[in-house]
Amino acid sequence: MAMSTPNVKAEPLFAIFVHAGAGEVCQRNERKHLQACEDAAQHAMDVLRTGGNAVAAVEAAIRSLEDNEITNAGYGSNLSLGGDVECDATVVDHYGRSGAVGAVGQICNPIKLARLVLEQSKEPMPLDLVPPNLLVGQGAIEYAFQRKMPVVPNDYLVSAVAKQRWTRWKAALEKTAKNGRRHPVRESVHGDVKYDGGPFTAKCPIDEDDHMITDTVGAIAIDSDGNIAAGSSSGGIAMKYQGRVGPAALIGIGTAVIPVSPMDPQKTCVATVVSGTGEHIATTFSAITCANRIYANQGKEMSNESASDIKVFIERNFCQHPSVLHSCSDGAIGVLGVTRTVDGIWLTFAHNTETFGLASMSSDDARPISVMSRNTKADSKVVGGGRSIKRHSTSVPFTS
Repeated sequence: MAMSTPNVKAEPLFAIFVHAGAGEVCQRNERKHLQACEDAAQHAMDVLRTGGNAVAAVEAAIRSLEDNEITNAGYGSNLSLGGDVECDATVVDHYGRSGAVGAVGQICNPIKLARLVLEQSKEPMPLDLVPPNLLVGQGAIEYAFQRKMPVVPNDYLVSAVAKQRWTRWKAALEKTAKNGRRHPVRESVHGDVKYDGGPFTAKCPIDEDDHMITDTVGAIAIDSDGNIAAGSSSGGIAMKYQGRVGPAALIGIGTAVIPVSPMDPQKTCVATVVSGTGEHIATTFSAITCANRIYANQGKEMSNESASDIKVFIERNFCQHPSVLHSCSDGAIGVLGVTRTVDGIWLTFAHNTETFGLASMSSDDARPISVMSRNTKADSKVVGGGRSIKRHSTSVPFTS
């Protein structure tokens, strides 16, 4: 009698991917940013390895980044014109359901509040009222207070470095105002910035500390059930108008998830998180546009083609978009994308900024893997890379 081979259930494959923002990190501060990414990935992996779901892992990763002063999220974020921290955050689950907050102050971890909005949006309300999935400003603060989430004084979230930077830039703004000039901007990493046919004549003063602040942070997780989730958090652009809401609070713009189709035997899902110039990210619907491009090419060799998809999006759909071409603002962007199928998980990324710091960790990894991708190619303004984590094979590390 022939012996039957027992069915051995494959070990679950799960992973976390994080970024600390697209920006300009000098070599001197590189290790600090990569350590922040690695710490965030490890916190998320601790959640996943104890049975936590993808949403919980995303929250854990981003909370770690928000608590780190060097990131532009939570404590130590860029300050508004009024000198306060106002943050944006979003979390999206594997069904595409979302919770978000915008221009919210006095909350240590905006991603925690965003998750609370998500979880409570799943509960029915009296009289068939529709629960919110985005709250902004004072309404978001009151929502948190009513649900026993700590609300702290404004100064509690302001770091000494952020305050010093705000003081310098505020003095620069006042000086240019007295001289009858337009508001100053930072030096562009892609050439001279022009407005109405003439160059800006004043620049915000930059020192070493400015090269420790990047932009919106983000995370994408796959849990042991194969479910995907994504999230973003940001303190927004420096010296922004109070009440300004950026892409980190806007579903489909800063964060997007394409859920698994019931008719798809490959069980493909895609998530993207975006960092960069918020107003341009919004007008180009960057997160969902990029996710759709990756999803449409899912039949190709993912490790190469999806990275190319993001690069093409940046070069054509973003940099060449009329709103970007005819703007006085620099068109900076970094995109992190993750695809999951029954065969494995693929991370891809691309950016046109000077740097993009990332880390990832899979269930097979003993420790997080990180990279500071640098835009040093003389023949290209967009660079990228990725890694694959496949079933029944050795994981491929970052390439860029």
